[in-house]
Amino acid sequence: MVKKVNTPEHYVQHLYIYLNDADQFALFSGLTFAQFMDAMKMPKNLLLLKHSYEDASYNMHTQMEFASQEEFPELRKSRAAKEEEFCWIDFRSEKQVNSLTPQEQAELLYIGHKKETVKFPFYSTLLNEFVYLSSGDEQTTKIYFRKLERLNELVGNYFVQQIRRVDNGQNFWRRKAKDMIPELPDEILKSMKDYYREGILISLADPEKTKNTIELHIRQVEEITFMDDFGSGVEEYTKQEVVRKIIYDRKLKQWK
Repeated sequence: MVKKVNTPEHYVQHLYIYLNDADQFALFSGLTFAQFMDAMKMPKNLLLLKHSYEDASYNMHTQMEFASQEEFPELRKSRAAKEEEFCWIDFRSEKQVNSLTPQEQAELLYIGHKKETVKFPFYSTLLNEFVYLSSGDEQTTKIYFRKLERLNELVGNYFVQQIRRVDNGQNFWRRKAKDMIPELPDEILKSMKDYYREGILISLADPEKTKNTIELHIRQVEEITFMDDFGSGVEEYTKQEVVRKIIYDRKLKQWK
C-alpha cells in the first residue's frame, strides 16, 4: 500500500519553533504580533526598542517610546502593515523605566539594533516577562521568556484559537459552547519540549478533510535557515514524515 503524502493544501496553519532553553529564548516562523497578543496574557506596557508606531508615548529619562495597554489596539493595527523590524521589552510602570541605569539603557539599545542580548535580558529594574524581536516581515520572531513554561501557553493558545476560528468559519460546523474545542492539556504541551530543542514544524490539518478529528502534525525541521523562506520551506517540509500527531477526537471530546 502506498503511503499517503500530505500536501500543503491539506493544512490551514503552520508554526515553526526552535527552542534554546539554556538562553531561554525560542525562534518562530508563522507567528505574528497579533497572534501573540491573542494567545498570551499581555504585560501592562511595552518599551519599544524598534518600531514604526507613530502614536507611541515618550519617556524623557531614556528618550525611548513606549505603548501602554490602552494603546495596544492601535499598535496592533500599526504592526499589521509590517513596515519594519519590531522589538520591545515589557515593563510594569514608567517609574521603573525612569530607574534604568545608563548601562541598562545601552544594553536595550543594543538589543533593538542587533536583535541579540548582551547578557541575560531579564532586568530587576523592569521585571520584564519577555523580550520580543521580530523581523520586518514577521517571517522570523525571537522571544525570550522569563518563565519558559509560558512557551506552552503561547503554543497551546495559538493552535486552539486557530482551530476555533476555522470551526466558526464553517456554517455547518458551528458549535454550541459545550462543544467548543477545549484547551490543549498541559501534559501534552510539556511533552513537546524535546521536539522544540531540535526544531519542529507544527501543522494544523484542515478540519474539512479530517472530519471527526482535529489533527496537529509534527515534523522535525532542524535547519534554522528554513526560517529565511518560510512559505516555500513549508511546502517542502510537508512532504516529510510526520513524527507525531496530536489529535482531538470530536466524538470522545478529548485530546490524545
